[in-house]
Amino acid sequence: MRRLEGRAHYLDSFLGELKRREHLRLLRDWGALVPRSRLLKTDLFEEAVGPDALLDALHAEVGEAHAIDVSAAVVQRARRRLGAARALCQVADVRALPYADGSFSTVLSTSTLDHFEDPADLGKSLREIRRVLAAGGRLVITLDNRQNLFDPLLRLASRLGWSPYYLGRSYRVDELRRELSAAGFEVEATTAILHNPRMVAVGAVRLARWSRIPALVTAVERLLLEAQRLERTRWRYSTGSFVAAVARRADRPRAGIAHAGGH
Repeated sequence: MRRLEGRAHYLDSFLGELKRREHLRLLRDWGALVPRSRLLKTDLFEEAVGPDALLDALHAEVGEAHAIDVSAAVVQRARRRLGAARALCQVADVRALPYADGSFSTVLSTSTLDHFEDPADLGKSLREIRRVLAAGGRLVITLDNRQNLFDPLLRLASRLGWSPYYLGRSYRVDELRRELSAAGFEVEATTAILHNPRMVAVGAVRLARWSRIPALVTAVERLLLEAQRLERTRWRYSTGSFVAAVARRADRPRAGIAHAGGH
C-alpha cells in the first residue's frame, strides 16, 4: 500500500476498466449477482487505489455489497473513494470473518487468497467463506494463474521489487478445484480471464501513451481487447492472468476433487 501512495496506480484507466469489466462479466454470466441479496468482497485494494474498483457497481446490482480488508489504511482510503457502499467496508481478516453463519448469498474474492505467506491459509480462508455463505450460496474466486506462460515473469518482477504488492503462490486450475472441494464447495465452472501478460500489458500501454501517437495507443488497446478472445479457446489456461471459478456451498465439507467443466 505504501508503494502506491503519491503516485499513479500501476494500471492505467484502460487496463483498469478492462479488469473491472471482466470480473463483472464473470459474476453476471455465472448468475452470482442476486437482486435484494447480500454480497461480500474479500478485499478493498481495487477500491482503495485503482481504476478497477467494483464495489459501487456491485452495490447497485444487489441489495447490500459489503467488503473487508486486513489493512486499516486500505479501508480508510477505500471509504474516501466510495459512494453509497462506503459504510459497508470494515477492517477484518478473511481467515476470521466478523459475520454470522449464512450471512451472504455471494462472496467475491478477486485475487485475495493468493497473497498469503503460508499456502495453508487458502484452505482456512475458503472454509471461513463457506461458513458465512447461506445454503446454496456462491463463491466467485480468482487467483494468480500458475499455468499462465508469463507467470515466471511476474514472479521475477516481484523478487526484483517491481510489484506494488506481495505475491504469494499462484495456482493451477486443478489445484483450485481441489482446494474448493476440500473446503466444502461444489465447483460449477472454471475459466481463466484477462488474457494479457500483466507486466507486458502495463509496459506496452505505458510506452504507447508516452509516444503521444494516438494511432499507436489505439492499436495497443485494440490488440489487448482482441486477446480476450483467447478465453474461448483450449489455450485459455496458458494465456489467462487469473484462474477463476464459481463454486456453490455444499451441504457439508467433503474431501476430493470437484469435476467441473470449463467456462
